[in-house]
Amino acid sequence: MKSFLSTWLVSGLLTLLAACSSNTMRMGRYDGSTGETSTTVYSKYYDNGDWLLKDRLGIVILVDHDKKKIPVAQGTAQALGALGPRDALASGKLSLALWNFDSVSHQVKFKRMIVTSGVMDFQNVVVTAAPHELVESEAGSFPISNYGTSIHAVLELEVEGKPRRIELDLPRRTTAQLKQYFSEGAARPYPWGARKVTEQAAALRR
Repeated sequence: MKSFLSTWLVSGLLTLLAACSSNTMRMGRYDGSTGETSTTVYSKYYDNGDWLLKDRLGIVILVDHDKKKIPVAQGTAQALGALGPRDALASGKLSLALWNFDSVSHQVKFKRMIVTSGVMDFQNVVVTAAPHELVESEAGSFPISNYGTSIHAVLELEVEGKPRRIELDLPRRTTAQLKQYFSEGAARPYPWGARKVTEQAAALRR
C-alpha cells in the first residue's frame, strides 16, 4: 500500500508536469507571517521593447516559449523519467517587430543577438518598415530554461547605417499582465505605451 507521502509526491509531481509542460508555469509563494499562499501563473511569452529612433521607430523583442507537452497518462515511471536534464530546457522562438510611427520608411540591419545560451547571427538581414507600419519577422530559435521568468538579450543592429546596441531584460509575462497590457486599447509595456503606428497617419489624412 502506498503511503500518503508517496501518493502526495506523485500527484504533486504530475500536477507540476502538466502545468509546466503546457507552456505555462504556476509558481506558488507562501507567506509565513500570514499563513497564506499565492499563485502566479506565467504565460509562454517573454517580451520587451525600446526606441531605435526616439518617438519615431521602436523595436520589440518577443520570445515564444515552446515546450512539448508531456502526457501525464504515460504513467508515473515515465513521468518521473521526464524530469531529466532535457526537461529543464525549452525552445525560445524569436520574433523581432519594428513599430514605425514615422511618415517615412526606415531600414534596419540586424547583425546578431547575444543571450545566455549563445549568439544568434542574423547575417546582416535588412528589414524595411514603411511609414506607419508594424513589421514582425521570425528570427529563429534558441535554448531557454523551461522554468525561467526572464531572458537577458543584447541586440546588435544598424539603424539608417548607424550601429546600435539594445540591451533588454525580457520578463516572462503573467496571464494577468497579458490582460493588462495586451487587451484592446491597453497601453503596451513599451516606451510608446498606447500609441498605435496608424494613429498619426489617420490624423494627417483628416
